[in-house]
Amino acid sequence: MFLKLPVQHITTNIHNTVFILNTVILIIALIVVELVYAETPKKDREHLKYFAPLFLVIIGLLIYAAYKQAGVAS
Repeated sequence: MFLKLPVQHITTNIHNTVFILNTVILIIALIVVELVYAETPKKDREHLKYFAPLFLVIIGLLIYAAYKQAGVAS
């Protein structure tokens, strides 16, 4: 895991909290992107293709963190 603490119940609580926060952050990010870019013309959204690798890395990290934390929780 990303964070190991000597007390097990504290670690479990932290993992559950971080798992929930990761989910909330991903949902908020998706909503914000949708609200900002849904109504803009395609020409004004062309610059977003340069951020695709960054988006993929961030989404990959969130998925990896959720996978690791779900493995500990189950």
